Amino acid sequence: MILIFVTFENNKDAEKAANYLVDNKLAACVETFPVRSYYYWKGKKLNPEEISAIIKTDDGYFDKVRKALEKILPYEIPQIIEVKAENVNLSYLNWVKESLR
Repeated sequence: MILIFVTFENNKDAEKAANYLVDNKLAACVETFPVRSYYYWKGKKLNPEEISAIIKTDDGYFDKVRKALEKILPYEIPQIIEVKAENVNLSYLNWVKESLR
């Protein structure tokens, strides 16, 4: 199982991505929550309110999810990060796999 972390400019884009990924069985679950980010971009310090998401999916789905997200995200350099979840309770892992069938 993998987790994919991504940040959206607004809730509309996050909802669009979450629904697309779940409806097309690319993600078993997408959790979204508001965040405030702090960073420098092109020499200017920014701290926008954004929507962060954790996408729960199976090994081997990263490229498909990444391609779908890149069509939605307006960022010049989008944050799309894969993290391998090595220790997952078996019943949850089985649910993830079943959700993607």
